[in-house]
Amino acid sequence: MSSDSDYDDFDYNSSQNSLSIDYQIDQFELRHCIKSKKTKQKIRKASCSVSKKTLKSQPTLLRVNCINSKITLKAERKPFRYDHYVQEKQPSFECDEEFQETSTLTHTDLESESSKILTPEHRQSFSSFRRYFYQINQQEIKSSLEKCSQIKITNIRLASVDEHVQKDFMKQLNNTSYFPNLVYHGTALKNITSILHYGLLIPNQAHPSNSEAPIIKVAHGKAYGNGIYCSQTAVYSLSYTHDTNTILICAAMPKRNKSGMVKIHSGNILVVTHVSRIIPLFLLDVTYLNQSNINHPCFDEQKILRTNENTEKKKKKISIDISRKYLRKILNYMNDENRKHEQYQERSYLTYFD
Repeated sequence: MSSDSDYDDFDYNSSQNSLSIDYQIDQFELRHCIKSKKTKQKIRKASCSVSKKTLKSQPTLLRVNCINSKITLKAERKPFRYDHYVQEKQPSFECDEEFQETSTLTHTDLESESSKILTPEHRQSFSSFRRYFYQINQQEIKSSLEKCSQIKITNIRLASVDEHVQKDFMKQLNNTSYFPNLVYHGTALKNITSILHYGLLIPNQAHPSNSEAPIIKVAHGKAYGNGIYCSQTAVYSLSYTHDTNTILICAAMPKRNKSGMVKIHSGNILVVTHVSRIIPLFLLDVTYLNQSNINHPCFDEQKILRTNENTEKKKKKISIDISRKYLRKILNYMNDENRKHEQYQERSYLTYFD
């Protein structure tokens, strides 16, 4: 379409009103714009009934009748039918909601070894230490199963550890200068409740400070000596969970030599020789996406407590039923004896009179 400057030399006097001519020009341009539009976007209606030529010549009128010139409109994003660059949101776990306070440490600080220093603030209580331990190792925990595409982390939860276990661990923590290692421990579903109550135990040894703790037996051998076996990889620990999809995320303080190297260490396996130098902090729940592995139930402490209460109630009912059963037998026996005695008395009386 030609611009208005191309027709400056052309002069024509018409009897029609100039406003009506401008209105016709606006209608013509509007129809032409609708026809040439290929997309189905809505066309904004003009905010005023003034022609474009008049608006260009009068900038003050443009500011008054149209949108405020100081406001800059945001560019609208074009809708694409196939968007290959949509990034999936990282799933949030229970620990993320529990520790929702933003950390002052950056991603590079978390990866550096200098950040793994325990200050007096982190040694004050078990909860402050656990919070700081999660801030340091959360990226490593969340990416622990990235190489296994068929295994997905569904949740990271806090482990409800007994206060006695917490106090014993904090005593050992205050006596060491090294930051605890991030390790994993896989076990059967029935053992998790005992571990949370008494801590991880060494086989065939009594607990040094808790006489109520049970003495457990060796389950998977002791190739590297007697102690608590754990792994630095979550995949290796998952191979020891046969009836559950939950593994324990622990903080371990193994013995070190003068140079700071761990004494009992072989590949991914790490052996702790004292019960108070390792503690479960979190529960890692997973699910298998392929059909080759069967998904087992995750550890649910409340559900286990309810089942234990139901079994105790059943035992009490059985004991009551057994006592009533024996009571009926005794009463029947006594009644039978009374009947026999009465029959004997009747016979002796009849024989006497005969």
